[in-house]
Amino acid sequence: MNKIRVGILGVGKMGRTHIDALKDVENGIVVAVTDPARLPDAGPNLAKEYGLDYEESVESLVARKDLDAVIVTTPHALHAEHAVLAFEHGKHVLVEKPLELTLEKCDAILSAAKRAGKKLMVAQSHRYWEGGVVAKRLLQEGAIGNLVMCRDTLATPGYRRHNPGRAWFTDLSLYGQGGLVAWGVHNIDRLRWWFESEADTVFARSFSFRTDIPGDLTSSMVMITFRNGGCAQLWYSEALPPPGWKGFACGAELVGDRGLMDVDPYSQVKVAREGGAWETVYDYTRVQDPRQKAFSDEVRDFVRCIVDDTPPPVTGEDGRAAVEVALAAYVSSETGQAVRLPFR
Repeated sequence: MNKIRVGILGVGKMGRTHIDALKDVENGIVVAVTDPARLPDAGPNLAKEYGLDYEESVESLVARKDLDAVIVTTPHALHAEHAVLAFEHGKHVLVEKPLELTLEKCDAILSAAKRAGKKLMVAQSHRYWEGGVVAKRLLQEGAIGNLVMCRDTLATPGYRRHNPGRAWFTDLSLYGQGGLVAWGVHNIDRLRWWFESEADTVFARSFSFRTDIPGDLTSSMVMITFRNGGCAQLWYSEALPPPGWKGFACGAELVGDRGLMDVDPYSQVKVAREGGAWETVYDYTRVQDPRQKAFSDEVRDFVRCIVDDTPPPVTGEDGRAAVEVALAAYVSSETGQAVRLPFR
């Protein structure tokens, strides 16, 4: 079988991550990279390190006839520009989260994918971290009954300042209005995935807290109700006073009508069935390299959906829905009112 030949847009951490992940994918291979940010020598150096072709522009990369697909790892506000261009050249596309920063740009990507008749997958890696996967399986098996409530957290210590070395992370026109849309979409997506339901209403308060960047919403507390009757509280912050909780606090407490679950996707999953004691059902030490496995499984699914001509496991609509909840949270914070979805 011929391998799916892939180009990488962006040579930062996630570009490198996807190159490494594709090493584990039997039906996929990276061929070329480009560096839209034009960081000094970063693109050519990465290409040389991995033995790949280096293209001078996004246009020249997506125009290559020998590529089947591209992975977009560029700054958030450039995803639509780069994904649409790739679709116009007949490529399948995996886009890093968030899909984009506005619903209009999300819709532009979805429309381009439909016109091209190509696959669009959004890289929501929390569907692939082993702890999250185990939690999903337990929910499907009915381990805690019907999921009713969840408290989800992604909270890290920090103080946001302009950093020339990572300039776009502190440029809100590229990064997004705040960390909830930039990173918290991971949590929003996994909540939709766990509840197997679309959000119905969003009520939130966002804070410009511990930051030197005007308008930077570093922290949010969000209440989400789902159409199936479930509800979740999401707490996001990238600006806790040190030392924070557990350094990098990422986890969820799930309440079913017949049990409880404690999920840390990077560490352990515990379940307490009704009337029983807590039981550890997943421990990260059992996996040789949990991060590598998560991203390899994600990219493998992307390649597989191309080879088998099946729908991507995380669709463009999934990516849009996560962005919509984050944007609704910002509107709710501004107005002091709950926002019902869908909204404009």
